[in-house]
Amino acid sequence: MAKKQFKAESKRLLDLMINSIYTHKEIFLREIISNASDACDKLCYQALTDSAVGMDRGDFKIEISVDKDARILTVSDNGIGMDREDLENNLGIIASSGSYKFKQEIGDDAKDTSVIGQFGVGFYSAFMVADHITVVTKKYGAESAYMWQSSGADGYTVTECEKETPGTDIIMHVKPDTEDEKYGEFLENWKLQELVRKYSDYIRFPIRMEVSKTRKKEDSPEDKPEYETYSEVETLNSMVPIWQRAKSEVTQEEYHKFYRDKFHDYTDPQRCVPVSVEGSVTYKALLFVPGAAPFDYYTKEFEKGLQL
Repeated sequence: MAKKQFKAESKRLLDLMINSIYTHKEIFLREIISNASDACDKLCYQALTDSAVGMDRGDFKIEISVDKDARILTVSDNGIGMDREDLENNLGIIASSGSYKFKQEIGDDAKDTSVIGQFGVGFYSAFMVADHITVVTKKYGAESAYMWQSSGADGYTVTECEKETPGTDIIMHVKPDTEDEKYGEFLENWKLQELVRKYSDYIRFPIRMEVSKTRKKEDSPEDKPEYETYSEVETLNSMVPIWQRAKSEVTQEEYHKFYRDKFHDYTDPQRCVPVSVEGSVTYKALLFVPGAAPFDYYTKEFEKGLQL
C-alpha cells in the first residue's frame, strides 16, 4: 500500500513537538498509557447504554509487554479501538484529538468521564524513543481490524489485519543506544515500573506487566537457603490518588516520595498535612511544608503563596 503523508506540516511539527513541547523522553509512556485509559473509558461509557458490550469497569485493563531481544515495547488495551476512519483522523492528523471530540459529543455527561488526552500530540511523543511504531486496532462493533505503521514524519500506511477482540496495541521499536542516549532502559522492567508509578499511578484501570521476582526454593535448607527466579503478572499502579486515600493507609515514606517526585525536591518535607473538607464545597488535599527554603527565597523574584 502506498505511504500517505500526514495532513499537517508533519516534519516541522513533529520535530517541534519532540524537541520543544516535551523535555523528558520518559514521559512518552505516560502519554501512551493515557491514550489507552481514554479508550477504556470510552467503551466503559458505551457499556452503560449498550448491554451488548458485556463488560463493566472491572473488566478493562492496560497491559505492558517487552521483547528485549527484538527491542519491542508494547502497550495494549481492551478499550473502544479504532477503525480506518479513526486512524486517518486521529493518527493521520498531528494535533487532532479524538478524546477532545468525544468530550464534546457527550456534552454534560463529560464530567462523569476522565478522558485525559485532549490536545492530540501525546501519541507522537513515542517517536522520541522509537524509530518505528505499529498500531494494531479493532473498533468495538466492527468486523475489520487495521494496522497503522510509521517511522516518523515521512508518512504512514494503513492496511487491514487480523485481530479478534476490540482494543489497540501500540508496538514501539525502541531506538538503538547511542553515546548520549540509553534508549534500552525503556526495555527494562524496573524502569517501566518506575515510570508507571511516577506518572500513571492514578490511572483508574489496572496497568499490568509480567515482572521477575525471587523466592526461596521450597526444599532449600534453612542454613544454606537457595533462591529461584520466577515471573508473575503484577498490577503496577495503585489506581487511587494518594490524597484520596485514608491517612492510616499511607506511610510517611509514601507522602515524602510523592512530594519529592511532584515538586522535584531532593529533600523530604518538614511536614505533610492531609486536609479533608466536607460541606457546600468538598475536597481533599495535601499540604507540604518544604524541608528547606527555596533557592530564590531572599530575592525579588520569589513569589509568595502556595505552589500547586
